[in-house]
Amino acid sequence: MGINASRALSIAYRGGYSLGRVQTPTLAMVCHRYMEHRDFTSVPYWKLTAMIEDEDLSIKAVSLQNFDNEAAAQTALTSLRSIGSLTVTEVTRKVTHTAPPLLYDLTALQKEANVRHGFSADKTLTLAQSLYEKKFTTYPRTGSRYISEDVFEEVPDLLRKIGTPLPQELNRHSVDDSKVTDHHAIIPTGETASALSVDETTLYQMIVTRFAEAFSANSEEERMQVVLKDETNSYVWKACRQVSLGWKSVQSATPQEHKESEEDEPLVSSLPNLTEGQTLAIQQADIIEQKSKPKPLYTEATLLSAMEHAGKEVEDVASKKALAECGIGTPATRANIIETLILRDYIRREKKSIVPTEKGLAVYEIVKDKRIANAEMTGAWEVALAAIEAGSMDAGKFAQGINSYVSTICEELLSLAPAPRQQRYPTYHCPKCGRESVGIYAKVARCKNDDCDFHIFREVCGTYLSEENIRDLITKGRTPILKGLTSKAGKKFNARLVLQEDSSTKFEFEQKSKKR
Repeated sequence: MGINASRALSIAYRGGYSLGRVQTPTLAMVCHRYMEHRDFTSVPYWKLTAMIEDEDLSIKAVSLQNFDNEAAAQTALTSLRSIGSLTVTEVTRKVTHTAPPLLYDLTALQKEANVRHGFSADKTLTLAQSLYEKKFTTYPRTGSRYISEDVFEEVPDLLRKIGTPLPQELNRHSVDDSKVTDHHAIIPTGETASALSVDETTLYQMIVTRFAEAFSANSEEERMQVVLKDETNSYVWKACRQVSLGWKSVQSATPQEHKESEEDEPLVSSLPNLTEGQTLAIQQADIIEQKSKPKPLYTEATLLSAMEHAGKEVEDVASKKALAECGIGTPATRANIIETLILRDYIRREKKSIVPTEKGLAVYEIVKDKRIANAEMTGAWEVALAAIEAGSMDAGKFAQGINSYVSTICEELLSLAPAPRQQRYPTYHCPKCGRESVGIYAKVARCKNDDCDFHIFREVCGTYLSEENIRDLITKGRTPILKGLTSKAGKKFNARLVLQEDSSTKFEFEQKSKKR
């Protein structure tokens, strides 16, 4: 389908264009997000903060309500300060257990390598392939984040080989036979890694660290949320206490995916003892101004994630389910799709973001309403292929449907060809038939009257007559001196073109001044 649609668009717009059932929805995602971000208008809003401090207590509560204007926020702040205290209306404490992150498949590895180290998806794939070929890690082009039971039996020995102490009990979070496809997750082989480049070492350490994390114990956290109230508004404070690190002890640094939540839920060494109905004095109250934010531009990591979970935006239930299982593209091809779009000048890297080029936006505007730009089409095909595999759909019928759509999309694209601009030429008085019927065209000036044969070719002796030259010849009977005319013998000369009584033309040569 892609090659036919590409040729149709290239013919219609007289250029080199490329479309495909994966690359075009990917381009559409990048363009749509970019335009949303570009056209977003940030709206300010205000919140109140209340600082409460005591011997064993330090709380910064934030109002649940957003104030649309500063004046209303100021009124609420004045009221809060005059009251001088907040009353605890709700206290929630609970202990949660967080399972370790799953082992890497290729997409997960590419995403995290991009976030942590700025590696492109293509670079990560190249490094992972090299580690595999050197027998230090397993097959990289996998879409599974799990290992099978038989591989799980080898885990203790692999942990010893990579120098990781064995936990009391191995975590089985990444073990599931039913979720292992053609290949299991990317794991170390146990071979001693040597002669690696700096980047290979970086990626190898990521894989080894994740392997150690995946089989460590769950982490344990105690979370607390307190809701407080003045006479009008409610305020909230959240915090988290780490009870046991579990898998988080493998890395001393906080993983990137957990850093973002710390602003909303700070990590504290101890949680206060608060009870409902308790009144707490406020030490300080302020207004903070914030602004609504657009969805961020795609990075390579978030674009990979969007491709992997493309079904979220799909409405058709069957297609949504199909895409939830596979997304668009495969772990092995997504990096190549991104690089292809960059190579074809449809998207580009701008610092850490992925943004469309002018050409990419132009193609998006042409195809955005077509099925080829919608991930739902890929989902529908995946549903059909699953039905063929199950024997409930005829493969020939599926192929017939694809052929029909290829014809349709090609016809649609060819019909989008911009109409050639019709240049309007002025008309002049014909010196032969006397009508206002002489038009000046690209190669000739001629009378439009079928009964009149008046015409003047615009190329004369190697010189192209301008519209002004033709106009002068028709209206004044002669042109200015035309310089650089070439005779049949190849000699250059200057002359006027003069209109004769029978409407033919002749040269009138330039008069040379006589020497005295």
